[in-house]
Amino acid sequence: MTGYQIPRNSLAWMLIAQAGVIAPHVSRLPLWVVALCIGCGLWRVMVYQGRWSWPGKRVKVLFVLLGIVGVVLGYSGFGLEPAVGLLVVAFVLKLLEMQRKHDAYVVILLAFFVAMTGFLFNQTIPFTLYMSIVVTMITAALVGLNQTLSHLHPVKTFKTAGVLLGQSIPLMVVLFVFFPRVGPLWTVPLQRDVAQSGVSDTMSPGDISELAQSDELVFRATFGGDVPPSTQLYWRGLVLTRFDGTQWSQAPASAYGGLWRLDQGKPGWSENIQFRGNEVSYSIIIEPTGRNWLFSLTAPQPTSSNDMGMVRDARFYSLDVIRNQRRYQLTSNLDYRLDRELSDSWRARTTRLPESGNQRTRELAASMYDQAADPREYVNQVLQMFREQEFVYTLRPPALGENSIDEFLLETRRGFCEHYAGTFTFMMRAAGIPARVVVGYLGGEYNPIGDYVSVYEFDAHAWTEVWLQGEGWVRVDPTSAVAPARIESGLEAALGDEDSFLANDPLSWQRFRNTLLLSEIRLQIAAMRLYWDSWVIGYTPDVQMGLLAGYIEDLNIRKLGFIMLTVFFSVLGIIGLILLMKRSRREIDPVNREYLDFCKILASYGLQRKTGEAPLHFATRTAESRPDLADAINRVTDIYMDKTYFQDDVADVRELKRAVRSLKVKALTGH
Repeated sequence: MTGYQIPRNSLAWMLIAQAGVIAPHVSRLPLWVVALCIGCGLWRVMVYQGRWSWPGKRVKVLFVLLGIVGVVLGYSGFGLEPAVGLLVVAFVLKLLEMQRKHDAYVVILLAFFVAMTGFLFNQTIPFTLYMSIVVTMITAALVGLNQTLSHLHPVKTFKTAGVLLGQSIPLMVVLFVFFPRVGPLWTVPLQRDVAQSGVSDTMSPGDISELAQSDELVFRATFGGDVPPSTQLYWRGLVLTRFDGTQWSQAPASAYGGLWRLDQGKPGWSENIQFRGNEVSYSIIIEPTGRNWLFSLTAPQPTSSNDMGMVRDARFYSLDVIRNQRRYQLTSNLDYRLDRELSDSWRARTTRLPESGNQRTRELAASMYDQAADPREYVNQVLQMFREQEFVYTLRPPALGENSIDEFLLETRRGFCEHYAGTFTFMMRAAGIPARVVVGYLGGEYNPIGDYVSVYEFDAHAWTEVWLQGEGWVRVDPTSAVAPARIESGLEAALGDEDSFLANDPLSWQRFRNTLLLSEIRLQIAAMRLYWDSWVIGYTPDVQMGLLAGYIEDLNIRKLGFIMLTVFFSVLGIIGLILLMKRSRREIDPVNREYLDFCKILASYGLQRKTGEAPLHFATRTAESRPDLADAINRVTDIYMDKTYFQDDVADVRELKRAVRSLKVKALTGH
């Protein structure tokens, strides 16, 4: 082997690491790009085995064109994902011209870079552990590239790489904690709408019941004090004011008169919001939704954040689409009054119904309203109708036709929260009472280990707000009249014996919440993920400065940089001293270590080896003193001599270990 050739050990780890680096991107790569990656890898293996020759210039040009065309046709437009795709193509094509060590160094550097791009799409704990193994593989390829002995075992190379990376962990921690934080690379917008899930800006019968079949995490809320009871955890997301006869939808953002933030002037409509007390503070870590709305308890107070604000209907709106996990803090007053006075335009907007359709419900609403003394009594009458008549709360409602309100209210009477909220709002408007549908989530699962509330897709809920003179917008949840257990105990309890909770996902952990052991494991894992998201993924510049300011007075970027460099080089010096002390110690090879153990065993029986005494002489002398151990002593000595002086498979010491163990057993038992 010359100094320019790639060692076999390094090449093996390089190919394995390449597969590990590309694997997380496979689901995002076009099919023909994946085929190109496999083809290049197989070609390189064939070249190594001597079955194929190196590809010529024409073949290389063809592969380059295939890769570029595959990326262009596989994505609509150019963005982050196509850029990563091109990087992967360049990475695998480099294999076809990797003949010397300098080519291998380029491939290894590209492997580190491609590994880093994986965190643009995934930053979970399992993925981080996986990438740690992959990075160790890449480092093993780098170690193998600098080894001169081709027979070294790949496992030893991997172990060496692991030791090197392990020594870097203290330095990594210092840099992570103290290095001035900048906006992470993964805030670059993705090409496609990632993780677009959750409640929609429209609502039709069956929408939320379909969403409730998912156990995907939506967000987690950590409270500054005691967690409010579940009956008060109405997580407001959207407010739907338009109804076309079938579907409820939001008014355009321009209709709300701007966002309210503390660092800007108050909009005129803010004067109609009254915060009356029962204040709670909380922070939310929301999962990517691909949309703009944020979730909060009613009524949230405005914040000074530059990228979000409060809308007139008391919901929060993000200026940026939530494409990555995001953390925000809010304060809400659970005792509030919204729109103490309602303008004529908003009254018209929140009482408007289609000119025709659902005529029977309109007539029923008019009849019931005529019998009521005031709007509040009418609200109670409609709730009493839901409560006393044979309405069923179910995740399996029947399909409805063109007059969906009539069919549900007067015929099927089987529905989920969106059926009851939509019908109730329709009946209010049919009587001339302003009403709107609010969509969000209700309740959540309290995790006592992490002291936070997790809200899942199956917690999706819809309720109604009606405007009453002197009270403003009042929350009315018609579901509570039909299935009070849904409000107090959650969806699973409300469905009772229907057995439809997460019926499409029988292996979901959420279906085993009543199993103590599984529930404990699930909560532990969930708490670990919260800590990870809060202190690793969510370690933003604000979090960093807030955390360190509690320990360092007058903290600024310059002082932070000086502290980082001081701690960094101090840790580096300590690691260097430890390594120097370790290298100064004499390393004993496994064969001699086993023989010294053999000498210690005999010394414990009074057979001390003399200084400089040869192994054969020592064996002869001890065998004469202990004839009962003569066979075992001679066997250990023969094996040791073979492995030490005749180089009989020095690396394999198992036979010597067994012989020493046999001697020890015989000395203790006498047979």
